[in-house]
Amino acid sequence: MVFSFLRSLFGSVLAAARTSKHWSAKTLIVGPFEPVDGDSVACTKALINFLRGYGLEAFTLPTLSMYSQLEWILERSDFHPNQSFPSNTHRFVTDNLQSSYDQLLQSWRPDEIVLVDGQKERLGFDPKGVKVYCIDHHTGLGNDNDQEALIRKAPSAGCILIESFNILEPILAVSILTDTFWLRYNQPSSALKSFARLTQHGLTDSLLAEYQQKLMVKKDAQILEAIRTSDVRFFLDGRAVFVVLTDPSPEIHRGVLGELGYFCDHICVVRGDGYVSMKTSSPDLDLKSLAMKFGGGGHSEVAAMKLDSSSPEAVEQVYREFTRLLGSLQSLTTQPSPGK
Repeated sequence: MVFSFLRSLFGSVLAAARTSKHWSAKTLIVGPFEPVDGDSVACTKALINFLRGYGLEAFTLPTLSMYSQLEWILERSDFHPNQSFPSNTHRFVTDNLQSSYDQLLQSWRPDEIVLVDGQKERLGFDPKGVKVYCIDHHTGLGNDNDQEALIRKAPSAGCILIESFNILEPILAVSILTDTFWLRYNQPSSALKSFARLTQHGLTDSLLAEYQQKLMVKKDAQILEAIRTSDVRFFLDGRAVFVVLTDPSPEIHRGVLGELGYFCDHICVVRGDGYVSMKTSSPDLDLKSLAMKFGGGGHSEVAAMKLDSSSPEAVEQVYREFTRLLGSLQSLTTQPSPGK
């Protein structure tokens, strides 16, 4: 018991020493304007709880969209009282982030904005002179560890909160699960280390089961209908697929990506509004490099970008680049071994 306590205490001190971050008295915590996912929402909730636990003021803004399986994470108390929403709603969304932020400033001005799971170009509104601190695990634009950002490779932004800031809120299990696709992609062994720390600080089997149940909502029949009626192109003997959706719904997009993940190793899905998601199970592919060609980013195994236009020409360009990248993988796997 004593050894366990000392080990936990040493781990906490070590984690705190990894960053010199000074938390402000009044902090606005937000995720990127797009995509809104389990990582950014869970990190937002965890930071609010963490800062309020130290007697500091912390709020968030409504989001531009919200998946139904994530609505339960945020509560009315996570928003400043001057933010207006319909009564008894869990859909804390807005169609204008700037308007929501400006409304907030009329009653409460933060000392700092903390952007989790994104970098400044993904903020989505003018901070009007308030400093922005970024915590992100997408390293396409380089690594930063200074007074303006902590950006380093990690399975999720939640893992950075755990390992670098010693924030051990159980809700960060959602961040890890969703960004590693239930520990199937994106540094799963590293993610398990963060999971282990959460289990020492309040994440029980029953609580994890509750999170998982809430994340696994009933399948929308429109997801299968979207797959059936969309432009779906299989290649590499069915192991790779390229899908062009007409529907701009993030919910349908995410559902299609999830369903195809059970059957294909390499997936690229273009949403009706030009947003593109890619996944691969191969460690030899670098999807992030492809995403960066279109102004996006992510990880080698999971990446995304937003096309300036969802025109057929733009979509075909992505298709050519995606198939060319997979063609290079195919040539690697078919090359004879040395000495043969």
